[in-house]
Amino acid sequence: MTYSTKYQSIVLMGKIASGKGTQASAILEHFGGVLYSNGNKVREVSQSPTVFGHKMKEMYEGGYLMPEWVASYWMTHALVSQFEHERVIFEAVAKKPNEAELFDEIHRWIDRPYIVFNLDISDDEVRVRSAARARDVVDSPKSVEKRLEEYNTYTAKSIEFFRSRGTLIDIDGSQSPEAVQNHIFNSLQS
Repeated sequence: MTYSTKYQSIVLMGKIASGKGTQASAILEHFGGVLYSNGNKVREVSQSPTVFGHKMKEMYEGGYLMPEWVASYWMTHALVSQFEHERVIFEAVAKKPNEAELFDEIHRWIDRPYIVFNLDISDDEVRVRSAARARDVVDSPKSVEKRLEEYNTYTAKSIEFFRSRGTLIDIDGSQSPEAVQNHIFNSLQS
């Protein structure tokens, strides 16, 4: 741990392949804490041979966001039970407006300072990066287009909500990872 910050919750938002995972790793290394990602939980649960696991796999592979009740339950559990006393770097949370409002409400209620970084890249950059990384089925052209649609339908509104609360910092995610990291680190230390 190299740096300190007043923020107990650090949220990385943005389109698919915007660099959220890369930046989450850098924050963890230099500021400490734990990573919490609904995306990781979905990938884990979708391997389960249960009805819930199969349904989550369908949604994940189809490029759909998970139901609000699942995302909100997991996020709430992480905040008030699982990682109550730890710094948490959140990736892939509060993607729908109701989830964003709940996230804000919980933080204000338990007096836990948070900050949200929006790593903004163009749709064309998403396509290029997704094709280059080809991590799994979500990087297929069909899934990428669905995920962009979901982002524009839901997540863009969550980002506007956080902006209205004064907790959002927009960053040009098309910059080098080092430039994005510098912007994030400077914001965390101020």
